Amino acid sequence: MKILIVANSIVGDEPGVTGGESRFIELAKCWRKKGYEIHLMSGKGGKILCERMGLPVILHNISNGTGVGRLEITLRFFKMLFHLSGLLSSFKEGIVYSGSEQVYDVLPGFFLKLFHPSKIRFGVATHWLPPILFWQRRNSNFLYSLMFLISERLGLFFANINADVLLPVSEDTLQDLRRSIFNRRPAHFVLCGVNLEEINSSVSGSGEKKYDAVFMKRLQRTKGIFDLVEMWAELVKSKPEANLLIIGEGIDGGEARKMTSEMGLERNIELAGVIYDPARKFKLLAQSKIFILPSYEENWAIVIGEAMAVGIPVVCYDLKELMAVWEDNVIYAKTGDKKDLLDKVTRLLENDAERAKMAQKAKEFVKKYSWDKIADTELSLILGTNP
Repeated sequence: MKILIVANSIVGDEPGVTGGESRFIELAKCWRKKGYEIHLMSGKGGKILCERMGLPVILHNISNGTGVGRLEITLRFFKMLFHLSGLLSSFKEGIVYSGSEQVYDVLPGFFLKLFHPSKIRFGVATHWLPPILFWQRRNSNFLYSLMFLISERLGLFFANINADVLLPVSEDTLQDLRRSIFNRRPAHFVLCGVNLEEINSSVSGSGEKKYDAVFMKRLQRTKGIFDLVEMWAELVKSKPEANLLIIGEGIDGGEARKMTSEMGLERNIELAGVIYDPARKFKLLAQSKIFILPSYEENWAIVIGEAMAVGIPVVCYDLKELMAVWEDNVIYAKTGDKKDLLDKVTRLLENDAERAKMAQKAKEFVKKYSWDKIADTELSLILGTNP
């Protein structure tokens, strides 16, 4: 059987990696091991990303463009529409998996299900429902927040017409769906996982700690990249040699680099860009003392689980979604409070025993999250065979 993954927001020749993209790639690896043929509707950047992360795909290409940023992502909607007729002719039977609830990822599945209702099973990964009062989103641009809301609500509108199942990636998102008008289709809360075996083999003998802290996420304002740089500038006032590793890329990457330079932090902050090789990524995590994620919007944060599995403690903002998943196995700072974040990070850096205790506790907690089990469950939900 064929599985078509729709992921139309991956842009550029050196695409960054979001949690949603990591998630569908890990699931698809598991499905491929079981004999499923993996197709991808995306631009060429999507194929580059998948193959660099170990997932061969058959590409249904909507764009050879190399542009990045919000404008390119917006244009992807129109490029997707242009290529829909070809997709309807070439993919007539199998599973369609929308990588997000955004309209550019949902519409292909909607039309495939509409034209081939008996031969297509259609599932929609649902990551987060932004608030209707979009201007109240913290640390986000008014126009971009509006565009995000419109795209997300349109995607859910079409998904609620004929998707076989919606797959919210947190209990909070499931409850938000049930309270919304988008509650006509079956919805089941699904998990995220970690590659424990791969992580353990990668970090074995990783050596001494080279970095005081590490951040790994897309470089975007809502993910707290500017809070992180400003907090680190305060930290180096008392710890001049403190060094931070930033892994990732994103639409605010250029501004983050400029900010680092203007604040004179080139010696203290290393921006490594995207790291596609899992072994290298996990080794760098293991060579760091703590993991910091001052994000304003999350529903799961796979990177937290990876940091836990590597064996380093995590400090993040106290988002209710993260607290529901990770419980008391991470250290929480008040959302948006850079002083509290600084205090929590400083305390951990100065207390080896506490770091070791938190790391061990978190490592035990994360063992229950297996990608293979999650992939089996999700596939059965889409096929309608889940008991």
